[in-house]
Amino acid sequence: MSVKQVSEKDKPFILALVSSAITVTTIVITAIGAYLGKQDMVKEGVEALKFTFPLTTMAWVFYFKK
Repeated sequence: MSVKQVSEKDKPFILALVSSAITVTTIVITAIGAYLGKQDMVKEGVEALKFTFPLTTMAWVFYFKK
């Protein structure tokens, strides 16, 4: 069984995809909390977005600059 290595030029793209997935998941959880009327879920989701959205933005900027 061989292990495949990820090339250096693909790493920024993978980082951007992972950070986007985290942000989208956070948005979905926040939306579900809002739909169910759970204010704690919404509050925590918005707080999480304060960290995940800049991460996603920086990851995509880094990818497009490469």
